[in-house]
Amino acid sequence: MSQHSLPQYSTSTALPLILASASPRRRELLALLGLPFSIHTSDVEERGDLAPVPAPILAALPPCPVPLDDHPTLRAWRKVADVQAQRDHAPAVLLGADTVVVLAGQVLNKPDDPDHAHWMLRQLSGKVHTVYTGVCVAAPTVADSPATPSGVQLALSANDVTIAPLDDATIEAYIATGEPRDKAGAYGIQGLGGRLVQQVQGSYSGVVGLPLGIVHSLLTHAGMPPVYEPLAVLRQWLEQQGKDPHACLLALP
Repeated sequence: MSQHSLPQYSTSTALPLILASASPRRRELLALLGLPFSIHTSDVEERGDLAPVPAPILAALPPCPVPLDDHPTLRAWRKVADVQAQRDHAPAVLLGADTVVVLAGQVLNKPDDPDHAHWMLRQLSGKVHTVYTGVCVAAPTVADSPATPSGVQLALSANDVTIAPLDDATIEAYIATGEPRDKAGAYGIQGLGGRLVQQVQGSYSGVVGLPLGIVHSLLTHAGMPPVYEPLAVLRQWLEQQGKDPHACLLALP
């Protein structure tokens, strides 16, 4: 991406930025902001050895109509806390994110198999669902308070997505591409699954998995302002993928 003509901002911290996620989509989106970062993944959810959540973290979680264990901001915090522990709390700015798809109060995580993916897409067909992406940033540059222990900032992006009516042939053809396999809700808006989407109300990048507007704000507060303005780089990114930014960016980046 050519970003030489985009607004640039200087950073004010020498701390390393670490993305606590293995998601290639989050890696690609974070790179748009122009900050150097490394990746340190966490498998805390897969390991299942979930430590008790500190009361201040529970109190600071943004409201989300899902069971606590499915709360994407809590999941994001768990990833960050796990990476912090792995690094023996060496100073760094850590960023974690997690996404869940919710339809009529039911959480749709990644499908177990093609049949499960088909069932999910059949449920989503012709309906509006909500994609929640939780974000956690932890940095020693953020002053502690009862709501942000250990420099933690918590946020949540809530975005309504309308899926077009889908017939079985369309669903099966999409599943055959393999794209739904590792996607919450069994579709990826940034890929072929974008053809199934009629409308997004909220943050397009939040639906992809990393709400750039929120991330920009949290990193700036942590003393690491991104180089590029999120809306401008997201427009360029969408154009590179052959998507119409005017159709995708109805509200927030």
